Amino acid sequence: PTLRDLLEPAAQRPTVFWRGYDVYDQTRVGFVTDTPAAQRVGTKLDTGSRGGSNQGHEFGTALSAADKEALVEYLKTL
Repeated sequence: PTLRDLLEPAAQRPTVFWRGYDVYDQTRVGFVTDTPAAQRVGTKLDTGSRGGSNQGHEFGTALSAADKEALVEYLKTL
């Protein structure tokens, strides 16, 4: 998942994604995880599996869409 994904409530975050495809998404700030190429070379991670939860924290989930975008843009500058 990307930084942008982490600003959504846990129930709206990706539940299945592929890790190991190191193409970076500069817009959403994270690795591309949901394309056919990512599926071909990556390792499938399922948040429904034991120990694989995507719950994490809920910081920023109540921000407006504009505020979320502003936060991501700010984080890109660090």
